[in-house]
Amino acid sequence: MLESISTDRDEQQKINEQWINEHLDSLEDSMQDLDRAIKYLNQKQAEELIFTQQSKSLLEIVKEKPISQSIENNTQTILFESNYNNNNNNQCTWRTSSPMNTTFNTQQLYDSLPFDNQNGGVWLHGFDIQYNTSQWTSNNKLKIILMPHSHCDPGWLNTYEQYFAYSARRILNTMITMLDKNSKYKFIWAEMSFLSLWWDQATYDQRQLLKKLLDNKQLEIVTGGWVMNDEANTHYFGMLDQLIEGHQFIENTFGNITIQSSWANDPFGYSPTMAYLLQGSDIHYVAIQRVHYHIKKALAKEKQLEFFWQQTWDRNISKRIFTHILPFHGYDISYSCGPDPKICCQFDFRRGAKLFAGCPWGINPVSINENNTHERAELLLDQYRKKAQLYRTNVLLIPLGDDFRFISIYEAKLQFNNYDKLFTYINQRADWNTHIQYGTLNDYFEQILQEKSLVEFPSYAGDFFTYADHDDHYWSGYYTSRAFFKRMNRIAESYLRATEILFSIAHAQVLEGKLASYFPKDDLFTKLIIARRNLGVFQHHDGITGTARAHVVNDFGQKLLTVIILSQIVMQQSAAYLLFQNDYSFNNQFLILNQEFETFDTLPIRQFISFNNNNKEKIRMIYIYNPTDQRRIEIVKILLDTYYVRVTSNKQPIETCQIDPKWSNRRSNIMNQNQFELLILIDIEPYSIKEYTIHATTFKQPCPLTEIEYINEKQLPKTSSTPFKMNVINTKGFQIDNRFLSIIFSKNGVLLNVQHKKSDENLRFHTNIIRYGTLKQSDHHSGAYLFIPDGIAQNIPTSNYDLIRIQRGPLINRVYINHELYSLQYKLTNTNGLNDYMLGLSTITHLNMNKDTELALRFSTGIKNGAEFFTDLNGFQMIRRTTYGKLPLQGNVYPMPTMAYIEDNFMRFTILSGQPSGVACLKPGIVDVFLDRRLTRDDGRGLGEGIMDNREIISTFKLLFESRHTIADRTSLTGYPTLLAHHLSIELLYPIHLFHSLNSKIVLNEFNLFLKPLLFPSDYHLVNLRTLNNNDDKKYSASKNVALILRRFAYDCDEYYDRSFHFEKPIFEYFFQVNQIESIEQTSLSLRHIKQKLNITSKLNVPFAEIVTYKIRFN
Repeated sequence: MLESISTDRDEQQKINEQWINEHLDSLEDSMQDLDRAIKYLNQKQAEELIFTQQSKSLLEIVKEKPISQSIENNTQTILFESNYNNNNNNQCTWRTSSPMNTTFNTQQLYDSLPFDNQNGGVWLHGFDIQYNTSQWTSNNKLKIILMPHSHCDPGWLNTYEQYFAYSARRILNTMITMLDKNSKYKFIWAEMSFLSLWWDQATYDQRQLLKKLLDNKQLEIVTGGWVMNDEANTHYFGMLDQLIEGHQFIENTFGNITIQSSWANDPFGYSPTMAYLLQGSDIHYVAIQRVHYHIKKALAKEKQLEFFWQQTWDRNISKRIFTHILPFHGYDISYSCGPDPKICCQFDFRRGAKLFAGCPWGINPVSINENNTHERAELLLDQYRKKAQLYRTNVLLIPLGDDFRFISIYEAKLQFNNYDKLFTYINQRADWNTHIQYGTLNDYFEQILQEKSLVEFPSYAGDFFTYADHDDHYWSGYYTSRAFFKRMNRIAESYLRATEILFSIAHAQVLEGKLASYFPKDDLFTKLIIARRNLGVFQHHDGITGTARAHVVNDFGQKLLTVIILSQIVMQQSAAYLLFQNDYSFNNQFLILNQEFETFDTLPIRQFISFNNNNKEKIRMIYIYNPTDQRRIEIVKILLDTYYVRVTSNKQPIETCQIDPKWSNRRSNIMNQNQFELLILIDIEPYSIKEYTIHATTFKQPCPLTEIEYINEKQLPKTSSTPFKMNVINTKGFQIDNRFLSIIFSKNGVLLNVQHKKSDENLRFHTNIIRYGTLKQSDHHSGAYLFIPDGIAQNIPTSNYDLIRIQRGPLINRVYINHELYSLQYKLTNTNGLNDYMLGLSTITHLNMNKDTELALRFSTGIKNGAEFFTDLNGFQMIRRTTYGKLPLQGNVYPMPTMAYIEDNFMRFTILSGQPSGVACLKPGIVDVFLDRRLTRDDGRGLGEGIMDNREIISTFKLLFESRHTIADRTSLTGYPTLLAHHLSIELLYPIHLFHSLNSKIVLNEFNLFLKPLLFPSDYHLVNLRTLNNNDDKKYSASKNVALILRRFAYDCDEYYDRSFHFEKPIFEYFFQVNQIESIEQTSLSLRHIKQKLNITSKLNVPFAEIVTYKIRFN
């Protein structure tokens, strides 16, 4: 009894203490808010006064032409007289205007749905469907389109090449034979990766037959991408690139066939970014399947499964695409004919043959004959009629297929022969008022247009994440599965894009004919094609998702390595041709890139410069390539064997450098003897290559050595001699600083808060690593697809740190923290560049335990964002998310391909990511970013294994703290990063490339890729400059056509940062010489349709938030 009383008192005391602490925190927050508001008003008045004075003095100097000048708190400042006001005010006006309203949107659905998971009967997650046969008449028939299809994954349980050999090749051979025998038969095909392999191996007669079937529209290409890409982890660069690769294959192989419809039955959720890219490629319709079962049910009840999908930022409804959602659990035949899968399965006639598996419901199909035709047709038609009640027209789409179907003539005949009999009977029954036929996706949409005007359909804005197929089985695990290869994909994309641009410029010079040296353009272009296609295959919805079997993952990894290596070869040759001009020879290697990728599953190593190899030449040249739109002032690292060096560029000394030790590995505290890291502050214009020279010297040490600090003596390296000064900290904590930020840590390495110097703001900020396990039930646990945690996350104690090291130098300050499960590195730069605005963070993880483990990085702030946060969709746009208590934890995890942010009226905290992963905001002010996951079991979605092949991975982030100058928008479905966030994200995703010169001769110290430096306004981004393939007898040869693809950012205005840049729209003669260009066309995004013809003086006018493609033909 006494024990019970004591326990009750203890509990009551805890509750009282918690109540007091919460109210003290609330009072402190209120006082901070008041203090913030006063500071904000005072600061704004002061900044406006200072900026007005600065602007007046600068504008007296600036007339017509841009000038460069360094201003406090700004990177290199570019001002154009009155140009900022005209262009940036347009953006600010656009930003504050409202997007067009829609009938419903994501947030409205989630706010209104109960997510109560009621049993719907035979349609388990739906409801009972009733109909009246009188609703159809002889003049108003039910029109049914039966659409044969075969879903072919370019890698899942088998590799891409294995699937082609075992399945896809046989399916295509089967279907062209079947379609040729009966002109009423139809078929759709989506993956150009497989069709390309088939075309290469097909006979002349097979090729001609396939062309005939395309021409008479029995065979329809849907979407036409290289793969059916994932839509959660992919970046819009990769999404568009694989779409262009597929569409260019179609153009060059089949000519001007029309692609109007897209089929995306298997991606695990859907993004409006993909809808935008499809619509921009002149695709008018899309059909999708994997949508949350509660949303399907809600839309089905209101007959809203067909709608116009509108962009959240669209101001004039010009970017809508008509969308059809398949209503039931799956896309296979059992879930296609109607609500009852045990009946529908009886009409999957393959399952009735002994060679194939039967129906899981215990009733197998039977062949149709004259004795059972009426009963079978009536049973099937009942399902069709019930399904028809979910849509607004009397036209009904019935997919007929599944994974790798129609693999043989025998199988195809089982389906077609039985359905032929059912068709004949149903169509002959005049009293049934039904007409059924084979058709394609386009046939279906065309019949809808005959029934109803498209303006009669509802409209929708938002996305379809996170997908759940039943109960609490949310597919949020794949956002982070195989994190190593997700990161490798971003690296491969950065290499390919930088290479595409450089090769296109080199090829343009070849066409100009001014250089005598031979450039092997077709050989290099072939390598470029292979790289494009390998990258395209990985965008597949079982590639970048990390949901393939281990041996297939290895094959994907090898393909990504091939992308990088081939890109490096082409980049090295193209840069050498441009830099060394007539001295260039393709038989000699002039340049080698700094990073070397030895295998597909290890991290890259850097080239090593040795001055102590008895080489009399004590200089080494390097070249820096900036493949981005803005000037970059940042740090590059070079590995060498001496710290007695000095640096020049164009024979002018570079004083800003630093020497760091080289540690024996990424998590080590042992210094390598006679190995050092030289850090150079480079300053390079957009789209240019610039020379820097490293000189060995013995008479002085011009580059300062970093100083190293530890928190106790036990951590000091045991080394006999080192040039680096090392100290032990005796204070209670430590901090690192630059001109914008102070980052304060406790002595045991815990980040305590961030001081934002510009706004004199102290932000409570804490980072720690958290861990999830999973449930133990045999059919209810995490796997490659699913995230089903065993409760809330557990904090990993920070007391277990085995190393805390601080490195301080003039260019960069770093804090290293090592734990047995992970390591963290924080860094602040002092460069007078963009990176000074943010805190850099990288994590190293390598999960190798035999235990279900998921790690995430938790950021705890004092920001009062409530339950709302913003995540990006494919690096292209932002969407508002809300954390709902009515959803399980895993249902509140969303994809974060490149960034996320939370904000209140005073501060915005943005996480910029170098790799895709899952993200959640489970409590106000707290953001969790998932790092990696290791799972011992399969989650029942067909893979048949867990994820036990983790590699060591470095995840990279930039953390941006921005004082707000306007009240946070609490209503819009979309959000907008600042221009600073866009620029930092571009720098993170597209790093500069460093070449080591193997030639002692310097021909050019600097090479600008385009005619005009500072070509792009600050809100424009060059997505790609892509040389197109010749449409001739050669398989791969570089044509005279290039695709110039531009994006214009939509962003939150920040008058203080934005004024640092120009907004003058470029014209084509800024890119190339007038006499180089034969013609210019604005085209659809994938280049298949001409929008308008332009000339050399035309402005490149890209609408806010959009992408535009131009096709330029050289003389």
